[in-house]
Amino acid sequence: MPSDIKTTTISVLETQVSAPLSPPPEAKEKEGSAVTIQVAPLTPPESPTLQNEPFPTSQVGHELDRFRPSLPKMEPEPIVAVIGVGYVGTHLVEAFAHQYDVIAFDLSTKRLSEVALQLDGLPINFTSDASDLRQASHFLISVPTLLNADKTIDTTYLRSAISTVEQYGRPGSTIVIESSVAVGMTRALVGPLMHTKNFLVGMSPERVDPGRIEPGFKSIPKIISGLNQASVDSISLLYGRVFDHMLPVSSPEVAEMTKLYENCQRMVCAAYANEMANACEALGIDGFEVSAAAASKPFGYLPFRPGPGIGGHCIPVNPYYLLSTCEMPLLEQATSMSWQRPADVTKKFMKSLVRADDTVERGRMSPNPLMILVVGVGFKRGQSVLSNSPGVAIIRTLLEEYDAYVEFADPLVDAEQIDFCPKMDTNEDWNETNLHTFDGIIVAVDQEGLDLSLLDRLRGVKVQDLSGRRRRTFNGDLPVPTESAADYNEKIKSQITV
Repeated sequence: MPSDIKTTTISVLETQVSAPLSPPPEAKEKEGSAVTIQVAPLTPPESPTLQNEPFPTSQVGHELDRFRPSLPKMEPEPIVAVIGVGYVGTHLVEAFAHQYDVIAFDLSTKRLSEVALQLDGLPINFTSDASDLRQASHFLISVPTLLNADKTIDTTYLRSAISTVEQYGRPGSTIVIESSVAVGMTRALVGPLMHTKNFLVGMSPERVDPGRIEPGFKSIPKIISGLNQASVDSISLLYGRVFDHMLPVSSPEVAEMTKLYENCQRMVCAAYANEMANACEALGIDGFEVSAAAASKPFGYLPFRPGPGIGGHCIPVNPYYLLSTCEMPLLEQATSMSWQRPADVTKKFMKSLVRADDTVERGRMSPNPLMILVVGVGFKRGQSVLSNSPGVAIIRTLLEEYDAYVEFADPLVDAEQIDFCPKMDTNEDWNETNLHTFDGIIVAVDQEGLDLSLLDRLRGVKVQDLSGRRRRTFNGDLPVPTESAADYNEKIKSQITV
């Protein structure tokens, strides 16, 4: 074992609260199980600030600089509890553990063990015993806020987390909502605790983008807010030792709306890119080439490329938080189009695949079902998470609408995650001979670990690359101004995403 890798043992106990704070693990775990862990750093080493990506406006930049007071030492030293250790919670645990003692609380002992494996050596108490929260002085809530089947907001995890903090938090504690919520929800759900528990209450929306390395977590300007000035002061004092820049806003409602403003803009832009791609196709133009050419403009244009739909925990979901309190026809239409996008592109692909046989579009198309391979089912490149995955939606459409034989190829996604569709062994079967056995191949995500150039050499197999990665450049590079071309290329390539 390398000398720079530490090993430790933790004990994780499980207790019950009113409702789970994170989705239940796939298998029941043994109570009191000891977990031996090896450590790989979660945060990459710091790199120089990208000079070609300054903070967007000088006005806000001055505000950030103004709000960096000389922070006094807090007495007594805070103990920070992070409630919910999913993707966002893990980043909070790591960042705050470099400055404070941290309690990482989640009901999933499996998840706690996974995170402990990454963060050994930091002052973190990983626990699923809610009574351990009595030690904490500050609570950061980062639990999932999901949608019900009817697209209404599911606040089960959030209400459970708040109830747990109410039960175990000491009077005078500070509670911060990091989860994305509808406007007014922080005040409605947590505000009463200011009176019953003398809590300080605020909202600071997370701004984590899975898979993105730059800017680093602590370098992203941190919006903070509170229900009163004392709450803002407490949060700014705590967060000021963790984040490089803080931006206080006038109320939790402003903070909540800012988060939704950001994510809903991405939804609208992605829907626009897909609609433009449809228009290009109708005109016989390559929509990916058009989006890449448009991305060469260094001002007044936000690069987005077409795709098979939008996945993840936030972008597909957040519009419904805003639509629950506001009437916004443009956002509503864009969101509806994006949710329908995987089915639309699948139907168009299948129609083109069988057009020569003059076969019906819906239902079994021949005595022998067509064989279709779906490539990349993680919700985005580099991710194994399947939340609202367009690739999974494509598989479901193929199975339900066409009765096709479907396999998926994704080195990062385990076969158990999609138990209704067989997984290709990409180590053995990702080759021209095997790929030629399929009638059609749909690339939803150009997933890491797959050589997509093999698809270019296939003959007699219809390939639809919805990721657009292999067709978004001109001879390897985007057309860019001659000055700072290398930096500009990297900036544009990193931005062409949803």
